[in-house]
Amino acid sequence: MKTPIRKFRLKMEYITSISEVKKMTFTFDDGQTLTGDAHGTIDHPKFTELRDKLEKEGYIKIERSCWNGDRVLKPFTLNGMAFKLHEQFPCSGALDIRFKVKQKFK
Repeated sequence: MKTPIRKFRLKMEYITSISEVKKMTFTFDDGQTLTGDAHGTIDHPKFTELRDKLEKEGYIKIERSCWNGDRVLKPFTLNGMAFKLHEQFPCSGALDIRFKVKQKFK
């Protein structure tokens, strides 16, 4: 008997990255410093909760030292998008783009 594929859902507003600004200080070899803002993005906290749940339940292996390095361990769907064994499970910003492309070419 074939095991049914687990279906996960998350509001689309949470499948996005959010801006993050941090103060950074660089110190040069001569002792001078340069301080400024570093701009980047992070996953939405609700997406991070889902990602952690997927790992805890054995659906993905999170790679914390590599951006977009998560891998699927068991097939599942998220909002109707299928993820297959060994496939990449991307960050929220990249996943948002995949959903938009899928929607455009339906």
